[in-house]
Amino acid sequence: MKTSDTGRGRSPSRSSERSHEPSTEDFTPFFKAFCNETRARIVEQLLPGERCVCEITAALDVSQPLISHHLATLRDAGFVRQRGEGARTYYSIDWDVFDGRLDDFRRHVEQRRQAGATGPPSCRPTAC
Repeated sequence: MKTSDTGRGRSPSRSSERSHEPSTEDFTPFFKAFCNETRARIVEQLLPGERCVCEITAALDVSQPLISHHLATLRDAGFVRQRGEGARTYYSIDWDVFDGRLDDFRRHVEQRRQAGATGPPSCRPTAC
């Protein structure tokens, strides 16, 4: 399994070089990024395009260290990319990674649903 471009996040790749098929657990970093109100608000700020950390901090009225912490989580999940320009750091959503991981998850769910629909009855509980 490949990791995100930062090399820190565990996320399935669309590459045919996978060592195994992803499990639902492999998508945890993807969904974890949305499981926090501050991160959701940061993503909302980035939807229109690139923003400097200072712009995000001002818009959300949250401390810069807290914004940086949450941006690191979003980076680790592969959602955002960063670039430096002088003393400023700019962030934007990495749409290729985001769309790819979402497509991977949809494929994973569909494969599991199909496997469950065609799986042997002995795998299903007989009583509630």
